[in-house]
Amino acid sequence: MTLLPLLLALTAAAPAAFDVAGVPVSLALELKAGGRALALPLAWRSEAGDLVATGAAPEVEAEVRLTPVEGAGRLLEVRLRWRRAAGLERAAVTLGWSGEGAWAVGRDLDPLPLLAAVRTGRGTPLLAGAGGLVLTGGPGLVAARLAPVPGGLEARLYLDDAAERPFATYLACLERLPVPGQDGRIGWGALERKRAWVEAPRGPGDEDRLEVALWPVGRGQPLPLVVERWPRGARAAVVFTDHADRTDPAALRAVLFGHSDPRAEGSRGAGLLGRGLAITRSFFVWPGPGTLSDPETWRLASWIAGAGSEVALHSISDGRDDPEAIRAGLEAAAPLRPSTWIDHEPYVNCEALSAQGAVALSPWESRGLLAEGGIRWAWAAGDVAGFRAVEARDLLGAAPPGEPSPAIYPLPGEPRIWVFESAFFYAPPAELAQALSDQALDRLERSRGLFVGHTYLGAGPATTHGGSAVARLPVTRQADGTLVIDATLDEALARLATRVAGGSLASLPWSEAGDRLRALGDVSVRYLADGGAEVINAGDVGLSGLTVSLPAVGLRLWVDGAPVRDRQEVAGRSRIWFDLPAHGRRVVRATRGLTPVPLLPLAAAPSP
Repeated sequence: MTLLPLLLALTAAAPAAFDVAGVPVSLALELKAGGRALALPLAWRSEAGDLVATGAAPEVEAEVRLTPVEGAGRLLEVRLRWRRAAGLERAAVTLGWSGEGAWAVGRDLDPLPLLAAVRTGRGTPLLAGAGGLVLTGGPGLVAARLAPVPGGLEARLYLDDAAERPFATYLACLERLPVPGQDGRIGWGALERKRAWVEAPRGPGDEDRLEVALWPVGRGQPLPLVVERWPRGARAAVVFTDHADRTDPAALRAVLFGHSDPRAEGSRGAGLLGRGLAITRSFFVWPGPGTLSDPETWRLASWIAGAGSEVALHSISDGRDDPEAIRAGLEAAAPLRPSTWIDHEPYVNCEALSAQGAVALSPWESRGLLAEGGIRWAWAAGDVAGFRAVEARDLLGAAPPGEPSPAIYPLPGEPRIWVFESAFFYAPPAELAQALSDQALDRLERSRGLFVGHTYLGAGPATTHGGSAVARLPVTRQADGTLVIDATLDEALARLATRVAGGSLASLPWSEAGDRLRALGDVSVRYLADGGAEVINAGDVGLSGLTVSLPAVGLRLWVDGAPVRDRQEVAGRSRIWFDLPAHGRRVVRATRGLTPVPLLPLAAAPSP
């Protein structure tokens, strides 16, 4: 069936289906808000060459638009415009079509046969196909569930879903932490009682948008272009988010530069900064030693910021802070440009975002103050595996392949702040080093993953007294009283540095990694009739060293007509990288010798 007769059929019967180059595609819209499903029957019409479906409920109106693109391709746009206040739980559109050989790109970024359902989220491109159609993603896609069905493929595409933003707050803000020996056997795990924020607020005039594309494939072997996550060919990324508890300036200096002697500052060869690695190091603003009010600590924080790493805030102080204290603390820390916030002891600090700081109209509400003070990222105040044994866990694949595994998501009610997850990484140095073994890093690289460690690398003997915390200190004291970084831990950092220098691993501060994952959501690939692929950045953030790959080797690759110099060929895949500016686009083409090789051989558009 061609598109024109189908338009007449849709106008008359209003079925939720359309046609792409003779392949019927089913469409279903799913909305859930306020604990109930919203019914939006779609009515279709033709509009200036597009196929448009609209529907409405008291809370929201929806528009689905199909626009012809290259060849017989179709751009599918979904827009939800909210009429009244609502608590959105899920918004999704499901596409399905028949075709043999269903395949998809999963979290490891390899296009493979689709044998069971896979779930992708932010940071993973939408790329799947069956039979003669290929589906690609675009702006507004939060997640996708791709599943083989008898004789075809089903793709559920989420504009929003509570499972992709698992923000939660503690049930109560305690007056004090339990005291061992006085309050029974209460451990940290017993305090982890939270309320999930299932609904995300929408107000009148708010919009949700999604854009994807369907490409009919003609004769030839498809070589779909995969947009990868990490810069300049890196296969995985490691981030250390270090909490400020028990900060000892001498110990922190030893971890950063190998030795606690102030003359070690800026030295190379040992420690995190000394080996060229990055850290997101949080601080209290005040009071006293180890906080930003201490000149020695401020100097170390300045070294961190100047070396390309990140200074974050671990609340303002280690106690409760009212709005005026938060405002003053943000102003005092402003020269270091902190953009990441890590809640400190949200069990008792009511202004923590995971306590009452994210609650509208609470006397402890802090989210607006933080956003106005430049905070863009906040820790989820919980780790994906709790307080279990440490490992270099890939956060993008922490859950089974068919289940959600979100690493980042917007803070409900405050879109200027996004939330990030982490993995607990606090243990004796030898255990941390083992978790960063070559085998563990190989696994992380194979998964194209992201490890975000929740660490305490700045604690030292001057601030740590007794208990298991002493065994977990990352430094050792020498005979003259100075501190050096633990040798086994430094060997692990050397392994990381070797991989970073070799280009297989990226060491990033959190804000850089998080901003990159967010920016990837604005990148799409549009296939051209001449066999090229246009990589488009619809966002306001440029991507340096954007890596793309395709399942072939031995090809000559071109970007904007120039041969590519920055490239790799590994395990049957070619990977190249280039800068993609904000609102910019680059065209990738391939040749074998002098013969053009289409990346996605498109079916021709039907004759009028």
